[in-house]
Amino acid sequence: MRAAFAALVCVIAVGSLAADLLFLDYFGPTIVLGFPMLPFAVVGSVLVLRRAGDPIGWLLGLTGALFQLGFLLSAYAYTSLGASAALPGGELAVWFLSSFLAFALFGLVLSAVVRFPDGRPPSRTFAILLWISVALVVIAVIGAAFAERPITVPQPLVGPHAGDPPHQIPNPFALHGRFGDLVVLAGSAVKVFPVLALIAAAALVLRFRRSRGVEREQLRWLMYTAAISVGLLLIGFLSPPGPGAEIAQAASLIGIGLLPVAIGIAITRYRLYDIDVLIRRTLIYAVLSAVLFGTYVGGVALLQAILAPLTAGSGVAVAISTLAVLALFQPVRTRIQAAVDRRFYRAKYDAERTLDAFGARLRDEVDLAALQGELLGAVNDTVQPAYASVWLR
Repeated sequence: MRAAFAALVCVIAVGSLAADLLFLDYFGPTIVLGFPMLPFAVVGSVLVLRRAGDPIGWLLGLTGALFQLGFLLSAYAYTSLGASAALPGGELAVWFLSSFLAFALFGLVLSAVVRFPDGRPPSRTFAILLWISVALVVIAVIGAAFAERPITVPQPLVGPHAGDPPHQIPNPFALHGRFGDLVVLAGSAVKVFPVLALIAAAALVLRFRRSRGVEREQLRWLMYTAAISVGLLLIGFLSPPGPGAEIAQAASLIGIGLLPVAIGIAITRYRLYDIDVLIRRTLIYAVLSAVLFGTYVGGVALLQAILAPLTAGSGVAVAISTLAVLALFQPVRTRIQAAVDRRFYRAKYDAERTLDAFGARLRDEVDLAALQGELLGAVNDTVQPAYASVWLR
């Protein structure tokens, strides 16, 4: 059963991505953006095979398969209805997209986050809230599937028709009369989805406050990757139109694709404690990049204003600013690293200071008993063992 599920998920995900090559008029170069979504299906399949009884792998696998199937159906629906290629089933494809896919993905991701990392909600209250969320998602699916409303056909991502007004078709399965009124009322359940998303955030916060040891490191993997994903999404959303915005949007998809990788690392506990190194380096180099970028832009603007009468628009200001940034890289990095260690890694910072002080005293100390005491004191301050002693041969 588990092997069949994993094989089916991978076939749907990889097969849909391969079939996207038939619709390059819809995707264009953006077809490569389907690859960051593959980890959902791959990681989910691996977890299903390796961890029997853990529902997170099943949820991730279904999410990955639906992601890739959604990309394929979007291109198929546009080619059938928007590009007038007269492919069969275009109305069914766009109906499935608008009525089921997005809601199902929301419910699957919500359930996976609430159950992370042990496969169970953090409390009975969250278990009840999760079942209520699933019921609301099902109600919203029914409302969207059978409401008497127009359905928007997907627009191409590239080409001259990418900015055309949206094309709409009537819902082929719309209900009328009393049932239609009930369906419209059911569709209003989608309005509470933002509140349901807060359930996942609250579950993570509660788990993190209660967690210790391995579970805390598992949660840090997910939270670290989620912070990167949200940051990239905000950059892509706030960037002005242009190549920079397109790069930011592509990076945001890569950030989303990192989430299942982080979940897989956390659940399998593969090199779990490396997260501390990743967080530390991310903080250091993010701040360093911002400082050097600001220095470069400010230096170019200032030097161009000062040297404009002498250089007549040559690239002297740019060259000087580039050399200044290169010269500042190492000293600025050292200072930022020390500041990050003092603020976020105080234990590591104090341990390094203790070892430096011990090394300085070691050069001048000649008494063996005093040296033994200094050594034990340094070990207790840095490693903090339950017991420490010195054996001399």
